[in-house]
Amino acid sequence: MTTTLEASQAAVAAELDAEYVGVGWWGTLYRATHRRRWYRLIPVEEIDGDQRSELLAWHTRPRRPELVPVVPGEQGEQRQLAGRWFQVVSYETDAPRSLAHALTGRAAADRLASVAGALRALPAWRAAIGPELVALPADIVLSGHGPLLLPLPAWGAPSVGQLFAEPERPAYLAPEAARGLPAGDRDPGLHALGVAALRCFESPPDAGTERLLQRAACAAVFAPRPHDSRLPSWTRRVEPVRAAHEQLRALVTGAGGTDPVRLADALDEARRAMDPLVAVHALRNAGRPRKAVGLAHAALVDSPGYPLLILAAEIAHQDLRDPLEALSLLERAVQADPGRPEAYAAQLAIIGGLWAVVQGRLAGATDGSFAHRLLTTARTAFDRLPPDLRRDHAHEMALCLIGQGELAEANAFVHRWLHDGTTLMWWRFDLMLDYAETFLLLGRLDEAEQVAEQVQAGFRRLRENGQMAQRDIHEHGMRYADLVRDLHHRRGRGAGA
Repeated sequence: MTTTLEASQAAVAAELDAEYVGVGWWGTLYRATHRRRWYRLIPVEEIDGDQRSELLAWHTRPRRPELVPVVPGEQGEQRQLAGRWFQVVSYETDAPRSLAHALTGRAAADRLASVAGALRALPAWRAAIGPELVALPADIVLSGHGPLLLPLPAWGAPSVGQLFAEPERPAYLAPEAARGLPAGDRDPGLHALGVAALRCFESPPDAGTERLLQRAACAAVFAPRPHDSRLPSWTRRVEPVRAAHEQLRALVTGAGGTDPVRLADALDEARRAMDPLVAVHALRNAGRPRKAVGLAHAALVDSPGYPLLILAAEIAHQDLRDPLEALSLLERAVQADPGRPEAYAAQLAIIGGLWAVVQGRLAGATDGSFAHRLLTTARTAFDRLPPDLRRDHAHEMALCLIGQGELAEANAFVHRWLHDGTTLMWWRFDLMLDYAETFLLLGRLDEAEQVAEQVQAGFRRLRENGQMAQRDIHEHGMRYADLVRDLHHRRGRGAGA
C-alpha cells in the first residue's frame, strides 16, 4: 500500500526525471536518471534569505575533491514540484548510488565497507564544512574514487516539523538533540554515522516518528532485538564482528567515544572476518582447530561453498586427527562441485593413510563394509581426477588397493603408473616401493628383491648428484629398510620351513 508520503515522492521524482534516494539531514535527495545531477529539495518555508545566500555562494566556492560540486539549477534555484515549492540544491556528479542505497544491500561486507569509507572521510568533510557537520546516508554518494559528500552549510538540526515529516530522520538524532539540549561531549556527526553502521548489523525498528523520537531521546533506537539481525547467524560467534557491534552500541548509547578512523578500522576488521574462510583460518591460526571446524559447519548453513568444505576437511584431518570427519566434509565438497579436483586428491590422501585403522578396529566393527566403501570412494576419486594429476596421486591409490588386499590389481596399477611409455621412472621411490611391496605380499620374493635393488641404486645416484633433498631420501629410506627387513624375514621363514 502506497502512503501519501511515498506518492508525493514519486510525483516529485517524475517531474524531476529523477529517482528518489532518501532523506538527508536537510531536505530529501534525488538522483537524475539521465544526467550527472543529484538534487536536494528543501521546502522553501524551512530556510530564510541568509541561508539562500549561503547556498548561492557555494556555486563559486573552490572545488574540493571530497565534496560534490554545487552547481546552478537548470531551471532556477526554486521550483514548484508536485504542487509544492522547494529550494533546489543541484549537485554535479555521476556517482551511481548513495550510502543509503548501499545500506539496503544484502551483502553485509559491502555495507560495512561503504560505512567504513564514510567514517574515514568524515574528518575531511568536517574540515570543509565545519565541526557541526551531520550527514545521513542519503547525503553521501559512492563514486569509483570513494565516498563524497553532497554538501550544505552547517546549519545544525532541521526544524521539528521537518523531523516529523520524514520518519527515518529522527533515528539519526543524537540523544541530546532529541531532548533539545546542547550536544556536550557527543559528536552528532559521528553519532549519525554510527547509527548508519548499526544498520549494517541490525534492521532499524519499524516505528512511527513519535516513537522513533522517543527512542532517540533515550539513546535506544536500536534496542537489542536478536531476531532483527541482518547478519548470518554464524557471524555472532566471530570475535571481530561481535567487538565492532558492541563498539557501535557503546557509541550510539553514549557509553563510549571513539575516533572515526579507529571505528572504520574495527568495521573493516569485522568485514574481513565475515568471510567464513578468513574466520575459520583465524581460529585455526589461534590454535583452536575444533572451534574452527565448528564455525565452518555453522557457516556452511548460510554460506555453503566448496573452498570452505575443503578447508574444514583439512583442519579436521591435519589438526584434529579426525579422518572420518574430514572424509564426510570432502564428500559434501564433491557433491557441491564435482568438476574440481581438490576434494578428490584430499580423499585419496586421507584414505591412503587410513588402512592401518580400517584393518583394525573399524574394519572389525563393520565387517569390512566400511573398508569397502572407502575403496569405492578412492576408486571414484582417482577416476575423476584430471588425467594430468593422476600420476601425482597414483601412490595414494596404490596404498588403498594394497590396504584392501587387492594385490594383483595393485601390482598391475603401479606397473602402469611407473612407466612413461617404455621408460621406468625409477626416481618415483613412492611407487617403486609400492611395486616391491605388492611383489612381497604376493609371495614373489625374487621380483620384490629386484625392485628393492633398483631403489637402492636410485638412492645412491641421487645422493651423488644431489637432485633430491636428504629429508625425502631419508623418508623413503625408512620405508625401504622396512621392506628389506620383511623380505629377509620371508626368506628366512621359507628357508626354515
